[in-house]
Order: sequence, then C-alpha cells, then structure tokens
Amino acid sequence: MKVMARLCRNVLNVKCLKYVVMTLTLWTTMMIGFYAKSWGITMMSLLEWEQVESQSALPNTKQKCIHPQLLINDSTMTRHLRTLSPEKCPDELEWVYVENGTVRFTKLAVSRFKGMSCSFIPLYRDGDYNVKWGRPILNIKNGFRIPTDFFRVYCSSVSRTFNGLFAGVAHTEERAERKDLPMDEGFGGLGIAILGFDSMSRMSWLRRLKKTREYFHGELGAIELEEHNVLGDGTTAVMFPMLTGKFEWELPDARRFFPNATTLDDFPFIWNDLKKFGYLTSWCNAENITAPFNWRMLGFKNQPTDFYSRPFFMVAKPYQVYVGRSRKLKMKKYCIGSRTYSQVWLNYFKDIFVSYPNKRKFLLHFLVDMSHDDNNLITMMDLDIRDVVKFLYDNNYLNNTLLILMGDHGARYDKARLTWAGKMEERIPYFSLLFPKWFQKKYPEAMANVRKNSKRLTTPFDLYETFRDFIHFTGTGNGDVSRRGISLFKEIPLERSCEQADIAAHWCACLASKKVNLKEDIYASTALSVAMDTINNLTSQYRDICENLSVFQVKDAIKMETRKDVLRFSNTDSVGGIYNITFKAKNQNLMSLYQLTFSTVPGMALYEVTVVHDILRNHFFLSEKEISRINKYGDTSSCILNKNRQLRQYCYCSKQTSSWGINLF
Repeated sequence: MKVMARLCRNVLNVKCLKYVVMTLTLWTTMMIGFYAKSWGITMMSLLEWEQVESQSALPNTKQKCIHPQLLINDSTMTRHLRTLSPEKCPDELEWVYVENGTVRFTKLAVSRFKGMSCSFIPLYRDGDYNVKWGRPILNIKNGFRIPTDFFRVYCSSVSRTFNGLFAGVAHTEERAERKDLPMDEGFGGLGIAILGFDSMSRMSWLRRLKKTREYFHGELGAIELEEHNVLGDGTTAVMFPMLTGKFEWELPDARRFFPNATTLDDFPFIWNDLKKFGYLTSWCNAENITAPFNWRMLGFKNQPTDFYSRPFFMVAKPYQVYVGRSRKLKMKKYCIGSRTYSQVWLNYFKDIFVSYPNKRKFLLHFLVDMSHDDNNLITMMDLDIRDVVKFLYDNNYLNNTLLILMGDHGARYDKARLTWAGKMEERIPYFSLLFPKWFQKKYPEAMANVRKNSKRLTTPFDLYETFRDFIHFTGTGNGDVSRRGISLFKEIPLERSCEQADIAAHWCACLASKKVNLKEDIYASTALSVAMDTINNLTSQYRDICENLSVFQVKDAIKMETRKDVLRFSNTDSVGGIYNITFKAKNQNLMSLYQLTFSTVPGMALYEVTVVHDILRNHFFLSEKEISRINKYGDTSSCILNKNRQLRQYCYCSKQTSSWGINLF
C-alpha cells in the first residue's frame, strides 16, 4: 500500500486514489467474507450494513447528499424477480383496426365475412365518473376518418357479429388550428413527452426493463438522474410538485368527503400555461379507479387536457378477452381484443405524434396496472416500450421533443419493501431524459449542467422549474439552494441538502442509518409509544367503529442521524492529486430520527413511521405525513370510507368477518 500511495503522489492523478480505495475495499470484503462464514453471518446482511455505512465515503467531499450505492444483484431484491413472457392475444378476434386516425377493415374479415357492415359508435366523457355513447354512424367504409378518440365498432355479416372497443387520435379543427405563439424567451416551442410507470424505482427499472434501458440510455444517450429523490408518499406526492410546483397541502383541498373540497380544474398545472402558447396537452392514465387525481380526490369537472384517456379505460374492462369453452373460460387480463393493454396505451401515445407531427406537445401518459402491485408484470412490455421509443426516434418525431421515461417511486407493497434496500429503493425512482441533438449543440452549458445534476440531489420540484424554462429560459449558472426547486439547466450546488430541497427526513435517502434495539435504546422505545399514540389519536373520534390499536411486533428499528463524517468534517485540500480530508470539527447531533416498522393488532397492519427526537429539549414529534401504511388493508377499513376516507390506513373496523382480519401480502 505504501508503494501505491507513493505512486499516486508521483503521478498526481486523482484516479489513483480510487484505485487504492478499490483495492482496500476488495481486501476488506474478502476478509469479511472469510470471517462471516466462521461467525455464521450471511454475506447479504453484511452488504446491507456496508451500504448504510458507505454513505460516509463521499465520492465528492463537498457533496452533502450522497445516496447509498444500491446493488442491482442484491439477493433480498432479486429473489422476487421474475421475467414474464409478453401476453399473447388472439389475432383472429379483430375485424377492424385503427391507423392514423382512420378505421381500417382487416383483410381476414373482408375475405371471410360476406356482406360485412360496420357502425361507428363514439364514446364521450360525461364528467370524470360517467361516460355516454353517441349516436351510431351506420355503414362506415374502409378508411373512415374517426371524429372522436374513443369508440366502439359494431360489425355484422350473414353469420357472425363483432363488437370492439378502440382508441385512436382524431384529427380535429381545434387541435390542428391551435395557434403557436412566439416563444423566443424559451426554447422555441420544444415539446415535452413523458411515459411514467407506477412504483418503478431506479434499481427495479435496471433489473426489469433491460432492453428499454439499453436502447434509451445505452444507445441514444439518455441522461439518468441517479440521485433523484421522492418528496412524499404515493403518486400525487410526485405529480403535484412536478406539475404545479406545490405540495398537495399548498393547493386547494380536493379530497373526497371533505367540506368545501373542490375539483382540480383551477389547479396551476404546467400544461395550462403551455397550452396558451399552442401546445397540445395530454394527461392519460390507464387506470380509472385508482387514478392519482380520482382515487381519493374529486378529479376534474372539465376535461383538463386535449388528450384524456379516462373515458376509454372506464369502459375497457368488459372488453377484456375470454378464451376457451364453457366452464373453462380463461380471461386474458391484459388483452383488449387482439391488443394488450400496454399496446393500446403506448399506441395512443405514438399516434399523437403521427397525427400531429409538427405541433408543440406536452404529453404525460402514466401506467399503473403493469407495475403497481407487482413490478414483474412490466417485464411483459419491455420490448413494447423500447419499440415505441425506437419508432419515434427513427421517424424523427423526437427532433422537437424532450422524451422522459420515469417512475414515480419504488414499490410500496412488496415483501422486499420491508428490507433496508427496499426502503431505499422506494425513495429513489427512475428518471431519464433524452434531448434532441440540436438542443444539445445549441445549449451546451445547459446540457453540461443537466449531466452534472444527474449525480446531484434532485426532486420533482426541480422538474417543474425545468418545465418553466421551456416558456421563459432563466439561464444557466449556479442554482440557488434557498429555493426548493432548481431547474436542471442550472448547476445544483454540491452542498444541497434534503432540508434545502424540502424533502422531509422520512423520505430523504441521504441519511446515514443504523439498527437499534428497543430494549437498549430507551429513546427508540419512547418513539414507538409516540407513534402508537399518534395513530390512535387520528381515529379517536371514530372509536365507535375503529379499534384502538396496539403494537404486535417491531420488525425494524433504525436510528437516522447526520453522518459522522459530516459532523467531523472541517475542510479539504488537494495535494499531489490526492484529496486530504480533515476531520477535526466537534459538531454534535442535536436531532435524531427513529424509523420504525411495526405491526399492530387487531388487523395486523404494517406501519413505517419516522419520529423526530429533539435531543436538546428531549422532545419527540411525529407528523401524519411521516406515517406510511405499507401493507394492503382490503376491506378491513370499509366502515370509514364514507366518513373520512383519509383515515382508511389507520382504521381497523370493529365489525369484521374475521376475528383477526389478517391482510398480509
């Protein structure tokens, strides 16, 4: 090692230090592995501990927030990994198909079904919770131009009938003739198109969408935000900051069953501002019941965007295909006719480009079914996602559009979620951006900052500020850490912290952590009592229907505090290409956080909470925003739905069909 150190000083190469560190790490790992076998310790548990502690080994000594180095082959995560074959839907079921805004008859149907006659039945939105079918257009011809995006086609022949549900992009006067206003202060009308997938962490994406990533990142050069951090629990905690620049509680109350709650029509969505400049807009979510703005919110009174797929997916379920005979009917859950759910969703996205190639666009399409409950399902559409991206790129549709592939957060209802790696992955979603080549050449400083920021702490607030730059570009330079949102076109300072980015400690993946024993750490025990008191207080006014909960088992207890190297860090100096780090400061922790995972009875609910301990005043505090229910609860909270749906994760109804009401994964 002395030889290597002397070589580093002589060569004056910073990379040499990395070589030394790697060599030491390899030697240490080998020794740990040897003794682990002797002590009966599994290597995976040691690796998990190493990941926590490795936060102190800063790759850049000035960077305040460093996410843990998660492992793509972490056995605690890969043991749940499965690669599924794409769903095969029966081809012979379809008599017609949609192409570039027209209905086309299949050659098979024309040749097989004599006297074939087809009618077009348009589907209309009637608010966010109802639809209505329009008057049929009879006896349509091959190549019929569709007047609406969503519709049924009913066909009959001498011997058979066909009834299919379809989605396409209609050519309408309002869309085609929308005037593009000058955008000299922005990027001249550069579009934004986003494909989002529920519950996809960065690591899950790398494990399950290999072909998509190999093409998008590896071949096309898309930039991945490696230190991207969630801001809260669930999809809306991502969507509101990204689309409005605000937390949910900073916006008008839109929650169901709450007095004076309003719809989301007047929310300051970025798509409203872009529409004024001629952008065609879309919000297309392929799930009608648990849609982010409808599950616990009132949704929209008026259609919020030009393209809005909610009516289609509200009526899609009856059109799922059944295969087989008599009692052995088997439902193809992911098929609508001869097309998979994902193909219908992706093709609608693609068809917007084909139908309106020269129009400015802000498109946000979000898929839930193929990843929310089981990340493995998304492996069925890996090729479909890649092929759509390839089609758009090869046909030059991305020459005037920034394409983003993203997850909103990691898996929240998986068994792996209870592990340390699972908790970290939940907080680090996948996010990747592909800019047109001309943009990269025209704005080299902005692109240099985007690349730097790919390894800095980023949040959805930063995306909102980035989107604002498309309207009025505020330049490059250094970002202001006093602002919680910083455009990616500005350099995000190395000293940025979770507090400055407005990330609650509960969701900050930058924290150093260590496991604690409640019997040995009296403060951890107190934190658990505070957590139970807080949860029970939330349902106290409904005690006639909701049980008082008590702790059944503590599954995990982690103490989170500022990293030791951060507390002791004084300064750095560069001598001979080696960073000399001085650790002379004597700062003390004034605040600790306890992240507790525990089950409760009755009902066997699983909670994860972060309790703040103000050490100086010996005060404990728990905010409701830092309580997460991490297992499914089914019908065990049905009694509270019509009274206060927001409390469903805390309420176990007194009247249950089962004495324990166990609802595990």
